[in-house]
Amino acid sequence: MKRERLAAIGFLFLFAGSACERREAAVPDSIRAGAFLAFVMQSARFETALADFDAAAARREAARCNVAARQALEAARAARDQVEGYAVPEKLVPSRREELIFLNHAVPTFQAFLAGDAGSSEIGNLRSILARGRMHQKDGRTWLFKTLDRE
Repeated sequence: MKRERLAAIGFLFLFAGSACERREAAVPDSIRAGAFLAFVMQSARFETALADFDAAAARREAARCNVAARQALEAARAARDQVEGYAVPEKLVPSRREELIFLNHAVPTFQAFLAGDAGSSEIGNLRSILARGRMHQKDGRTWLFKTLDRE
């Protein structure tokens, strides 16, 4: 009987203690939007590889284009994996989706480029596809800026 009474008292303390736990305040969407924006803008490795690719393409250096394209492909895959793993609230899902659409333009585009001969038509095609992808990226970041401005 004593054990049962002690167990009941222990349960009551446990229950009372859990009721007194501090709950974290909800993080406003504007703060989460700012954090996600800062996160996606850290894709410096990918942007650097794209700049290297553009510079090599302008000089018509096929070998350097291939090296820069490999670096851009690796960086785009890494960025895509990071963005896919970044949890956002429901309100920011459209922004995250647009960022992923851009990266999903970049990955297969560089894969196709590397499978080709690095000719000027392939470079033009790559730039065209990336420009369409950038439109999605811009839409996603505009969504984030609007969320920042609303709150």
